[in-house]
Amino acid sequence: MSADDTSLGLRERKKRATRDALADMALRMAAARGIEHVTVEAVTDAVGVSVRTFFNYFPCLEEAITRPGHEHAERTRRAVLNAPEHLTALEALSEALAKELAQVEEDHERWELQMAVLRTSPSLLPGFLAAQGADERALVAVLAERLGQDPETDLQPRLLAHVAIAAVRATVEVWVASGRTRTFQSLYREAFASLAAGLRT
Repeated sequence: MSADDTSLGLRERKKRATRDALADMALRMAAARGIEHVTVEAVTDAVGVSVRTFFNYFPCLEEAITRPGHEHAERTRRAVLNAPEHLTALEALSEALAKELAQVEEDHERWELQMAVLRTSPSLLPGFLAAQGADERALVAVLAERLGQDPETDLQPRLLAHVAIAAVRATVEVWVASGRTRTFQSLYREAFASLAAGLRT
């Protein structure tokens, strides 16, 4: 259980567990059958909840697969804004994202399943990209807030957000392609160290 989980009440932990179970089942079914052969009813039957419960968490089946959780954006925002003042904006963001990705090695199957589903069900790609775009905009906004800049007209918040996302993507790609022979976190730290060195020069 993460530190964030322990701070939640029992009711909230149960709600998160239900949401995670629905997202996980939808993803597994889509990977096994193709999204066109999966229904909300099949997912809820497998999890043992009602269809109404499903729609309490997700507006549609596709979103359960492409965007299983929203709470990470707010956690990242708080972490960036509350980071020590001596850290650069990139360092603050790196540390915040590292916490959000702390479980990635345990969750590698979900990452791989999601990529497989996106390859076999391209109709999901627009929703996935929209979710990624929303995450990017949230990062730009919080970096601008930390730097005291305008998220629309200042270059630095947007540049930092884009390069950070590229670093995470590159880390995932190398980690998977290399057969996970190195830890995700070691590759992640190397990626951000390279970024920091380049930005300093």
